[in-house]
Amino acid sequence: MPSNKGRAGPAPETTGDQSSPSSPVAPRTRILPLVPRVPLPHGATGRTRPETPDGYGTQEQCLPFVAGSALGFLIPSPITFGYCLGDEVPPTGRAFRSPVAPSADGRAFYVVDDDGPRFRGNAFAADGPDGALQIPGVSFFERPDQAQFCKLHLPYLWRTPPNVATLFTGPINRAGTGLRVVVGLVETDWYAHPVNLVLELPAASVHVAAGEVIAQAVPQVRWEGRPSLEVLPAHARDARVLKAELGTWQQAHRADRDAYKRLAHDHRRFRGDPSA
Repeated sequence: MPSNKGRAGPAPETTGDQSSPSSPVAPRTRILPLVPRVPLPHGATGRTRPETPDGYGTQEQCLPFVAGSALGFLIPSPITFGYCLGDEVPPTGRAFRSPVAPSADGRAFYVVDDDGPRFRGNAFAADGPDGALQIPGVSFFERPDQAQFCKLHLPYLWRTPPNVATLFTGPINRAGTGLRVVVGLVETDWYAHPVNLVLELPAASVHVAAGEVIAQAVPQVRWEGRPSLEVLPAHARDARVLKAELGTWQQAHRADRDAYKRLAHDHRRFRGDPSA
């Protein structure tokens, strides 16, 4: 994979469909906690493991990998909970089963009370518009054909600028908890209700601690209509430009295996990106 090492070089040639060299400003996301002392989202980084092995070719040297890992925000679990056999429930856990479709193998859910965020008996005592508001910790769908899922509620509100939604997905390029996050796009520019993460239950037991990263949120600018895909004919001007850029890339990579980082830096600088 391309490396993130290298040095700056000349401004790159661009294809004819680039309309402006300027970079858009990243949208600002705001969070309103409804309970105190709850683990809150924080900015994602390119670091996905505690230690980086020595030598060339590690994933941390791959710029696309690092850039993908650093998208948006990491979401920690607001509570300690799990899904396991009865004898695996911790002493402080409150065990319960889905009222819709109990597990065939005897596994149950559990949650652990936490006075910090006012979480007790699988519910947060939140600050609502007219006083106390009950927000569940773990809840379920009402249909038996969705018994393989549960919902984890986040006791805070999201607000993004107009036309900016938020994509909720599993941790990107990070080890997960064993619970698959069902990807969803929420219109956080107007939706004023706590978001719930839909989690698919694993075949094995799972235990999640409060504060453990469980999902990732990535702001997404909405546009009118659906994106289009065009297959360029070989005689098109942009096709010839792209072919020439392919040759330039191959030549640069033969001369410097860290060429991707250098070229990416050049493109960011050309667009006026302050991070370049």
